[in-house]
Amino acid sequence: MSDLEDRGAAALDKLAEKKPRRKKGLHLVKSGGETFNPAGGRVIRHEPGKLPEVLNQTGLALAEKCDNLFSYTGRLVRVYAAPETASGGVHRPRGALVLHPVDGSHLTELATAAASHERYDARSEGYKPCDCPRRVADAYLARGNWPELRPLAGFIEAYIVTLSGRLIDKPGYDPETGLFLACSDIPGWSAPQAKPTRANAQAALDVLLDLVQDFPFVADEDRAAVVAGIITGLLRRVLPAAPMMAVTAPTPGTGKTLIAETFAIIATGRRASVLSLGHDDAEAEKRLAGVLLAGDAVIALDNIERPLKGDLLCQVATQQFVRLRPLGASGMLSIPTHALMVATGNNLSIVGDLKRRVSLIRMDSGQERPEQRTFSRDHLEDVFKRRGELIRAALTLPLAYLAAGAPSIDGMHPLGGFEQWDRMVRRPLAWLGLPDPLKASEGLREQDPDLEGMRLLLSAWCAAFGSEPKTAAELAAAGMAFRPVSDTYEFPELRDALQLVCNEKPNARRLGYWLRRHQDRIVDGMQVKQSGSDGHAKVARWTVLNCG
Repeated sequence: MSDLEDRGAAALDKLAEKKPRRKKGLHLVKSGGETFNPAGGRVIRHEPGKLPEVLNQTGLALAEKCDNLFSYTGRLVRVYAAPETASGGVHRPRGALVLHPVDGSHLTELATAAASHERYDARSEGYKPCDCPRRVADAYLARGNWPELRPLAGFIEAYIVTLSGRLIDKPGYDPETGLFLACSDIPGWSAPQAKPTRANAQAALDVLLDLVQDFPFVADEDRAAVVAGIITGLLRRVLPAAPMMAVTAPTPGTGKTLIAETFAIIATGRRASVLSLGHDDAEAEKRLAGVLLAGDAVIALDNIERPLKGDLLCQVATQQFVRLRPLGASGMLSIPTHALMVATGNNLSIVGDLKRRVSLIRMDSGQERPEQRTFSRDHLEDVFKRRGELIRAALTLPLAYLAAGAPSIDGMHPLGGFEQWDRMVRRPLAWLGLPDPLKASEGLREQDPDLEGMRLLLSAWCAAFGSEPKTAAELAAAGMAFRPVSDTYEFPELRDALQLVCNEKPNARRLGYWLRRHQDRIVDGMQVKQSGSDGHAKVARWTVLNCG
């Protein structure tokens, strides 16, 4: 080795032995492999080959310093008040709380504020302050699982009771439920008794009934459904499932939207977020995914003009989570459904399986211009002023029912899929003597055009062929069979029924799909059953049983 090589090697050895110099006056404290400054703040040093340790330290710093950062449905989010917006088919009032997703740029800011970040500077031979590198923020987000952060079930803006009867009235995060109470003092609020009596509950019920006394409900069960909606709006975050509230009236101006606003103001302190479903199911799914991801507590589907139906709305009512693809995203997310859905419309039509998942509220003023009626008070102003009193009254009802031992109600059967709603909302009202809040919804079955089409088709089929098996093509052809001599159809009732269920000129493909979807269902004692297959074409044959 030459003299030059010897000197070069010695210089490299000397450089390797050097340790970074600390800034004068800065005394770092190490504890369990972690570094802190004299003020107790966490110090994160970004060194090559240390990314896993840096990410762990970043997560701990975020958990220690960021009170408003949560893990939610596989994302990091913050709760913040949105400005008034009207885009993407959603209108939110100013100040509405929503969940804001945290991206890499935002997390860089949060991580920089949560800890002191340092990087080695070769010139000064010491560590110098730096921002959290964007690559670190991106790598932390990419983990997809953040056990050091608090998991968020949702935020609430009113005091509520849990399914066990525990009152949540302290602002901030509740570890047991994962709920974040994002409100301060509510004027007029006083905590209800831990175990109210039946007399206490009756007095609370009178407060709620007085609130809606000016509305022209069709019957007492509609009034009971409104009270159920008030309680549901408050408890929806802790209920695994709850029916959609549906408000209908024959004439505009009856007060349908006021009912929806009442639910929202009591639950959130502001008017409801209004969602337009759009022109088709795909657009409706994306819009609904957006509001569910944003965490809106009360979602109003206002002035529905087309039949209300769809698998997604059914899932939102009965399932605790739904898997959806948010607008602008490529992946699917499991999204909580704990928002109160309120649909309003003139002569609202609810069809399909959704009928069993709604609590119907009917109103009828009996006037041509109901908007010209006069009232003794400004309803919404009254709700705002009395919000604290109304929350206390609404919570008293389930608390009293639980304190009484949750007694069974004669003639009331559990509602499948809504067991906790049945226990916390429906049964307390029946216990106090109100009609079943689902009673008005029973009439939806008779109004269902899908059910009516099935009834007409099976009756006409039975009259024409009895229980003789037919393929969909044979049935469609029979419905269109024409008698030129008499200038009439051979089976006019069958033709009319086929046009109703096919929504167009009857054809075998559409009718076959309809038969598969309705097989084995019993209507008026009649039932469609598959009866083997055609030996040549290998297509299904169908028959109607129990007719006669």
